[in-house]
Amino acid sequence: MSVLNGPIDLTLYGCPMHYIKAREAISKTRLGEDIELLVNTGDAVTEVLRSLRQDGQQCEVVSEAVLTTTIRVRRKR
Repeated sequence: MSVLNGPIDLTLYGCPMHYIKAREAISKTRLGEDIELLVNTGDAVTEVLRSLRQDGQQCEVVSEAVLTTTIRVRRKR
């Protein structure tokens, strides 16, 4: 069973800080735990998803609004 942490608000950060802050937050969770990240809708979503998946994390968009998108990440590494 995974524990849900967050949401961590990354909407105040631009590239590459939103990814760096996401990676920091994920590193504080245990393997198999979930964390939710709140990012600005648009390019930030694509960039964060791509980068975290390249890091080996499992990611999915769980909600999308006009200004913000919530991404759920399960720590795999």
